[in-house]
Amino acid sequence: MMDRIGIHWFRLDLRLNDNPALYKLSKEVDTIIPIYIYEENIEIGKASKCWLEKSLESLDNELSKFDSKLYVFKGNPKKIIHKIIEDKKILCFTWNRLYDKHSIRRDKEIKSFLHKKAIVCNTYNGYLLSEPWEVRNKSGNFFKVFTPFWKANFERLLNKEKLLSLSNKYKFYKKNINSVLKIDELKLNVPRKEWMDRMLSYWDIGENAAKLKLKKFINKKLYNYSTGRDRPDTDFTSKISPHLHFGEISPLRIFTEVMKSNIEEKNKTKYLSEIGWRDFSYNLLFYYPEMTELPIQSKFEKFPWQRDKKNLITWKKGKTGIPIVDAGMKELYEIGWMHNRVRMIVGSFLTKNLLLHWKEGERWFFDTLVDADIGSNSAGWQWIAGSGADASPYFRIFNPILQGKKFDPKGEYVRQFIPSLDKIPEKFIHSPWEMTVEEQEKYNFVLGRDYPKPIVDLSYTRRRALDAFKKISE
Repeated sequence: MMDRIGIHWFRLDLRLNDNPALYKLSKEVDTIIPIYIYEENIEIGKASKCWLEKSLESLDNELSKFDSKLYVFKGNPKKIIHKIIEDKKILCFTWNRLYDKHSIRRDKEIKSFLHKKAIVCNTYNGYLLSEPWEVRNKSGNFFKVFTPFWKANFERLLNKEKLLSLSNKYKFYKKNINSVLKIDELKLNVPRKEWMDRMLSYWDIGENAAKLKLKKFINKKLYNYSTGRDRPDTDFTSKISPHLHFGEISPLRIFTEVMKSNIEEKNKTKYLSEIGWRDFSYNLLFYYPEMTELPIQSKFEKFPWQRDKKNLITWKKGKTGIPIVDAGMKELYEIGWMHNRVRMIVGSFLTKNLLLHWKEGERWFFDTLVDADIGSNSAGWQWIAGSGADASPYFRIFNPILQGKKFDPKGEYVRQFIPSLDKIPEKFIHSPWEMTVEEQEKYNFVLGRDYPKPIVDLSYTRRRALDAFKKISE
């Protein structure tokens, strides 16, 4: 009797455990072919590419423990899948769903194609706590505001049966398949290998690393999360976002482990609300599929954004002359990640003090963040710009000096990423331009030589931004 063979298509679920599509498939077939398809026409940032390469290698290594491998392909998914099912007798096909318009359109087409070939195709939720259509208000409509969305979602999750699964009983395919590539043949680390290697030196990548990081976070950091999360000069964030983005760990695993911990309730709920924001971002993306390009609030289509390539490049390089902003941009380029509080500060500075389009920041983050998530990134930037469904009011303009003094009071975060400011006393660390010539001489520091002068006046640019907002609101 021939083995019943199924295919699991890995996408952003690069893990064996807590993978609902993989688990369900294992109940239907005798042998699973684990495939990954790299689509060249899908935009992926440079930082994400180098993480992806290591994550695929990690998954391949886990599969080797089953005497199998990750079957990697490159090209058009429909054509590749067609070729595989021509060569093999396939009973069932599974994947975990994605929620952007391209993935939805592609997946519907492939699912229809498989059905015509008499192959059972089942899809599941392995990426979110709850899918967009599962969380509705009392009128049956989707939520446009985060707080009521998360309240409804959280209550739903408390009452939901949670299926966590292990991979120890899976049986994976062991034979060769035509057109399979080695992972390094995808050339994901070209052409910025030196930068990528330096960035990756800060991270452990893969499913096992993600589970270990969650455990350490719960045991050593979660107890102070509600206040510590806002301090870039301390280490109380989980840094699980890239693992979550690539699906090396499931959001359900995070929710379950956090909820069963003995940590004070306010810290648990505050952390889980951040995972909830990710769900909310995909809720918005599902119902506003164009939000990656267009403002959700249509009035922002006539906002007088400026076009200043010089200021944009200066912002990207972390040379604006505003220490907390520059430290954030240096951190981003150094490790492919940025503290969330600082993300809001640098975003506000770009969109409101420089009056540059939020899309410019969204593109740069997408290229340089290892957790560059299409839903969270675009929703976050629209929130910062004030153009989102549930956005920060446009008149809320972060003062980077006050933000720095409040959340990096000794300037330790700034000093870490801008060594030239190391000799500056705390009093001036967030505003070195306030030092007199005599004070600069005292500390052997020259503004404009050791550190740039501010490229804009914060008070003037704040007024300019408010005036621009008034014009589109009239």
